[in-house]
Amino acid sequence: MSKTATVTATGAATVAAPSANGAGLDPFGRVWTLRGDLKQRDVALWNRAYLNHPYRAALADERQAALQAAIEAGWILSPAVSYEDVTTPDGKTRRRHLFDGVEVDDLTAAEVAYYGTLCNAHFEDSTRIPKA
Repeated sequence: MSKTATVTATGAATVAAPSANGAGLDPFGRVWTLRGDLKQRDVALWNRAYLNHPYRAALADERQAALQAAIEAGWILSPAVSYEDVTTPDGKTRRRHLFDGVEVDDLTAAEVAYYGTLCNAHFEDSTRIPKA
């Protein structure tokens, strides 16, 4: 697999990441599948969740925002993902995003970079105006 992974939405019902090993698994051993039939409401939902992320100035934060926005927007079909609002011991509310049973903050930086980049690519592909 090349160092640059691309996801192309072609109107298919699902979009999978390039397989690194021929077995359908991504470089981290997961089956990664995104919804491929995105409508405007789906893209807008991702975009609003992405813009709500408080830190997007740094590249690592931007990729985390993209992944968490995809979780909130319901784009990720596989692996299992979820999010919930939780109250911290000091009484503040924060949103916790789970990816394959692990909180996104606890994934490796490489995992967040990889999946966040794929989510951004999917957004770009979904909003690209086709050539006439």
